[in-house]
Amino acid sequence: MAAQTVTEAETRADWKALQRQPLTEQSFREACDLIQDTGKTNLNLSYEWLTEYVPRMQKAGKWEWAHMLLMAWARAKESFGFFEESAKLHQRALQNAPQSSQQHREALVGSVLMYSHWSKVDSCVKYLALGEAAAKAANDRENLSFLYTFHAASRTPPNDFKSRENYYRQAIQLAEGLKNKNAEFTARYNFVVNFLEDNPAQQVVEAEALLELAKDSTLARRPRFYERSNFWFRNPIPSVYFYMLQQNLILADYTNANKFADLVVEVVIKPNLIPAQTPIFMTQMAFAKATIGEFAQAKGYLKQVRELLQVAEKDVPFPNYFTTAGLIAEHDKQNVKALSYHKQALTKGYSSAFYFMPPDMYYAHALTLNGAYQKAQLVLQKFDSLAKNRPYSATGLYYYEYLAELQKAQNNLPRQIQSLQTYYTIKDSLTNLNRYRAVQQVLAKVGLREKEQQVARLSEEKAAQEQQIQRERLFYGALVGLAVLAIVFLLLYLQNRQVRNRQTLALKQNELEQLEKQRHIDLMRGVLEAEESERRKIADQLHDDVNASLALASLNVSSVLEKGLSDQQSEPKLMKAHEVLGNVSSTIRNISHRLTPLLIERYGLRHALEDLAETVNLSEKLHLEMIIVGFDEPHRYSLSFLNEVYRIIQELLQNIVKHAQATEAMVEVVEHKTHVSVMVEDNGIGMTENKGEAGKGLSSIQAKVTYLNGQIEISKAAEGGTQVVIDGLSPLLE
Repeated sequence: MAAQTVTEAETRADWKALQRQPLTEQSFREACDLIQDTGKTNLNLSYEWLTEYVPRMQKAGKWEWAHMLLMAWARAKESFGFFEESAKLHQRALQNAPQSSQQHREALVGSVLMYSHWSKVDSCVKYLALGEAAAKAANDRENLSFLYTFHAASRTPPNDFKSRENYYRQAIQLAEGLKNKNAEFTARYNFVVNFLEDNPAQQVVEAEALLELAKDSTLARRPRFYERSNFWFRNPIPSVYFYMLQQNLILADYTNANKFADLVVEVVIKPNLIPAQTPIFMTQMAFAKATIGEFAQAKGYLKQVRELLQVAEKDVPFPNYFTTAGLIAEHDKQNVKALSYHKQALTKGYSSAFYFMPPDMYYAHALTLNGAYQKAQLVLQKFDSLAKNRPYSATGLYYYEYLAELQKAQNNLPRQIQSLQTYYTIKDSLTNLNRYRAVQQVLAKVGLREKEQQVARLSEEKAAQEQQIQRERLFYGALVGLAVLAIVFLLLYLQNRQVRNRQTLALKQNELEQLEKQRHIDLMRGVLEAEESERRKIADQLHDDVNASLALASLNVSSVLEKGLSDQQSEPKLMKAHEVLGNVSSTIRNISHRLTPLLIERYGLRHALEDLAETVNLSEKLHLEMIIVGFDEPHRYSLSFLNEVYRIIQELLQNIVKHAQATEAMVEVVEHKTHVSVMVEDNGIGMTENKGEAGKGLSSIQAKVTYLNGQIEISKAAEGGTQVVIDGLSPLLE
């Protein structure tokens, strides 16, 4: 069954529905997922949502969430080359986060990388210095490692190889041991690719060592916005495979090159979900297969490229498509066609090409095959110095092979012999190097097996020696052994008896402690339940008494209705009834709230707290903000537990109203899986535990919190006033 395509209208409807939800971590994550998934097919729409969603986060005080969105937005702009827009977003991220925060340092790292890609050296150096100072002050090893890596990769200052190496070494050392491996992999990969570029053999060895690190679970292929706002290395395993493919082609190690080409197909082309990128990867694989000599597979890849692009062959935009076609034509002895393909490759440029040597050399070889010797010689002469500087690579190998073929065609035998000697020297060197690598791999595997066999052999010998020693001890020490065994058994018996006695005493002591705890719990529960029952009785009695007042008011109203409004006593009677009804309503509301919050039983704790907040705000003595997370399941906690939580919050608010002289307060109540937490803040003069009713109220609150397995912390708020944090509130028994 084919997957249904979601229209833009449906996507917008989903977005609007999300914006109507309360701002919680769940709704934030859902919004991030929708933005990220929409960006795969409609980037402008995702930018539109970011434009309206980031300010909402900042207005709500959620600067950490705003940071995540700004960093992802800036990274997206940078990836498409919109550096000016990316720079503005990085500035917003820097302004959004506090300077001493992790998020601020992440924004500095992002700015360094962006300016490095933008080739803005001065700005890059500026933010490198700022980031390094901030990371050192906070002992932030991960961000400092990133900064050192990007410093070395940006080649500032230029040609200072010793300084670059030191930065790479420090970056690797800082990242080692960190749980998240992004910094370590980034440092090692850049060291291999950028610093060891003049030593292909060492590059291959170092890159092979990266393969195990690339498989670490923390190197996510594409994390969600809220999973990682710091720098992350995209596609580490495919990057290493692709790099190993190219480096093995450079070393003319076609066996290993073929292995990594197949791995690239498995991890890049087959699972690739972006059709626009598939043709270029297939073109690169076709080129690799043709170089290795597997021309049938190369032809198959080129055919798939044409089918995917659905354009005429001359309009294929990839230069190495034509280089591959030229190599296939050469293999099929179609020299004229090969020359045409190689010439077209040169007209396509180099920007998207995957080469391990200049494509002009293929063109020169095709010229030789078609008899254009003088032109071929002019082309090859351009690469004379390159081949001499890097002889022990595929560039040097093919250069001297093609040069020897040209000299043979020109009947220049002495030059041909000299070029062939150089060619075979390079070939033998590369062959020996590849054989050495293969032998080392085999030796590593054999060595591992030998170590395992050696360990097993040593274990067997040790076991045999222990058996022999045991037999000798039994033979020579039989009589002494019997006596010793008797003593040992006696000692063991006595020791075992003492241990049993201690264990019995410990168990009894533990049982007594448990009984005492249970007795205390039962006593406390009985006291609280009795208190709750008494409060209900009082509430019922007050309610009955109030009925008498209501009956009196009803009589006054009935009298007025009977005698009519013309009676001169009607107005006083109505005024009296109105007064009585107002007092009764206020009395019922206050007493019911104070004695037993019936709203909890009927509608749940959330509704009761919201009603309490409304009552406080109507008094106009205090502006209260009530934040409630959870409590959507009505029967998760017992009514008595919720009543106690309600009374704790009520008592704290009464203390604020009576004693704090505050104008603003905030209550945050959060339902966790196993407990409830409460935080209360005000901007008053502070709570004093040793004065009057405030002290008694706090003592009562502390007792209730302790009874409910919680902890309470009272401290001065950051902006003045008092902050009370209560955590771990939970029922004694479920």
